[in-house]
Amino acid sequence: MQTLEIVSEDEDLRDWVDVVNTADVWGIPSFEDARHLRGLHPDRLDWVFRRDGNAVGAAFVRPSGGNGVAGLWVRPENRRQGVGSTLHGALSQHARRLGLHALEIEVHESERDARVYLERRGYEEVGRQIELALDLDSVPMPEVKPPDGITVVTRAERPDLLPGMYQVAREAIPDIPGEAEDEVGSFEEWIAADMDRPIHTHDLTFIAMQGAEVVGYAVLQRGRGGVAFHSLTGVRRGWRGRGIASALKRAQVAGAKQAGFRRLVTENIVENAPIRHLNASMGYRPLASMILFRGPLLDAAR
Repeated sequence: MQTLEIVSEDEDLRDWVDVVNTADVWGIPSFEDARHLRGLHPDRLDWVFRRDGNAVGAAFVRPSGGNGVAGLWVRPENRRQGVGSTLHGALSQHARRLGLHALEIEVHESERDARVYLERRGYEEVGRQIELALDLDSVPMPEVKPPDGITVVTRAERPDLLPGMYQVAREAIPDIPGEAEDEVGSFEEWIAADMDRPIHTHDLTFIAMQGAEVVGYAVLQRGRGGVAFHSLTGVRRGWRGRGIASALKRAQVAGAKQAGFRRLVTENIVENAPIRHLNASMGYRPLASMILFRGPLLDAAR
């Protein structure tokens, strides 16, 4: 017996997370984070595909501009059995109801089956981020030496600095190739989507200050299996080129080692040469790429 169910209860979401953790290279950092992300977008839908009561596939879609941001996962042992196409059809139907015209799906470079599946259905690569990793066991504890006049604190130490951090985000995020200022959102939206994520803990959020002014910040995401992920490292435009980003990176490495993580992973857009140079200078080594595909909604007959 096969069923396609919309996720509505925590029990369903736990099954959804379990499928993603089995099928995805990095998985979902936590059930709490998955629940948080679902709550950010009222038009988002998630599905679980069950066979004989067991969850074997998972998917989601939410609107973003005129397109849908989507994810599609099938357990390895259940692939090539129509599960992905069924989920893809559900994504497409919901996208049409929302007036969307295309889907964007991110795939790890190592997932050949997923890449072939999408390419056969008319999806094309529209973006690529290079993954880099730092083996924390092989590097010494760094000494955090901010430039003269700069201090680095954690959000745990200074929870009152969110307004200043928001001003950094408003300058830093639009300057990332492929991003735009409207993607930052309002102060309240930024807090909900970014700062309040369960994986963005206060002790691993580092803030650079000059006097009372916030001039930069960097956030680590708590992952699974001893892995932590870099989120944004941003510096206000007038303070760039002074070594602030390097100090924040060293603070992140030190914080990750102290927290017991074994590996740090980051993604850099190919066009973002400054951050790629910084990461290379600190010993980060390329892993693979995350590829963003964009393509048509699946026809009902398929």
